[in-house]
Amino acid sequence: MKNIKLYLKYLGFSFIFLLLGLLFISTLYYFDIIGSNFTTYFRFIYFLLIVFITSYKLGKLTEKNGYLTGIKFGLLYILVFALLGVLVFSPKIHLRVLIYYLIILITSILGSIMGIQKK
Repeated sequence: MKNIKLYLKYLGFSFIFLLLGLLFISTLYYFDIIGSNFTTYFRFIYFLLIVFITSYKLGKLTEKNGYLTGIKFGLLYILVFALLGVLVFSPKIHLRVLIYYLIILITSILGSIMGIQKK
């Protein structure tokens, strides 16, 4: 139960930072400070950076098997976004979305592994 609370706590922190960062990027795009190509790539990189940093912090709290922590957190993240995607947008899942989820999972695993190594 303690681990579930820890994962949900870090998931909440990552969503808050994700929303704030995306709001900032969207505001810069709205006022034509940055272009659309830059915005597209920067949103993706920012999202992966948030997942990596959160997994890194979770990995630092883990005693062993950092990759399992990364898998758990990555799957939790993917589950939340898959549910949002199906409920809010469209129930169709494309290959592009599956590749996106795989990249999220790999980023989460790498972040957790690096976090446990830097203890």
